[in-house]
Parts: sequence; structure tokens; C-alpha cells
Amino acid sequence: SFGFVLMFSILGNIHGQGVVYYQPNPTPTYSMSGTPLEFLLDINQDGTPDFILRTQDSGTSVNNAVLVPLGSNALVETGEYVSDMNPSDIIGPSLSSNYGWTTNTTAIGTLAILDGQQSALDGNFVGVTNGYMGIDLVLGGTNYYGWMQIQSPIDAGIYGEVTGIAYET
Repeated sequence: SFGFVLMFSILGNIHGQGVVYYQPNPTPTYSMSGTPLEFLLDINQDGTPDFILRTQDSGTSVNNAVLVPLGSNALVETGEYVSDMNPSDIIGPSLSSNYGWTTNTTAIGTLAILDGQQSALDGNFVGVTNGYMGIDLVLGGTNYYGWMQIQSPIDAGIYGEVTGIAYET
């Protein structure tokens, strides 16, 4: 399967030219301060979850949001965090040297709260109000590359929502 370039913004459902784009409804969200949340993400809408978007409360002063690939699916990471990819990046079997594929649970962001106040926020989506996570959806041994658009209209880095999903067919 071929990779594709992440460089378009489309509204609505589009099926054609080998790419499917849609806006998930309800909108999956994460928030690193508050009640733990979990969304099962069925990227190709076949009734089987492909990823889990989860907010984890460690029971201490550290909370984080993670993306969990299920089965053989993978996501793009930089260091120990999910990558915020550039619009001109190619998502495919070979990635630029800034990125790598992982099938491990990977943090989107981490929030440390000390003395009841936010004291540290880390991850590749800190300060980003519109970003992209690269994904590899594996179905029947075939790789289908795509992305999830993350927008953070409230607190860039602490809160985010998946506003769009695209993958090649």
C-alpha cells in the first residue's frame, strides 16, 4: 500500500480516489484534568475498534492522555509521545527521520499537578490548536495509512478532540 501526503483539509464525508475522510460523531475527546475518559476509535467503521483514545489518572499528581493501537495497528511517534505531524509529511511505510512507527500505547500528553496547580505539561501537542496524528491501519495483512486531526480549542495540550479522520483504501 502506498503512503499519502497529509496536506488537505476537507469537510464532510468523502469516499473516492482511494481516501476516506469523515468527521467522527460523537467527537472523541481527551482531557488530562478531570474524569478519566475512553473512546473506542473504529477508523474504518467496520464495527471493530482499531485504537483507544484514553485519559488516564495515575492516582497521583500525574495525568496523561494516550493513544492505544489495537491488533497490528500502529501510530507515528516522536520520542515517547504521539507525533504532531506537519501538513507536508508523507505517511507511509517509510517516515522522515523525525518520526517512527510504534504499536505501543503512547502518550499524547502528560500533565503534572503539584499543590493543586498545573505545574508541567509535556507532549508534542502542547501549544498546538490544530495537529495531526499519523496512523497505520492493518486489515488482512495490508497497511492502510492515514491520520487523525486533533483540535484543541480550549487548552492547547490539556484538552483535545478528534475532529477528522482520513485513511487510504
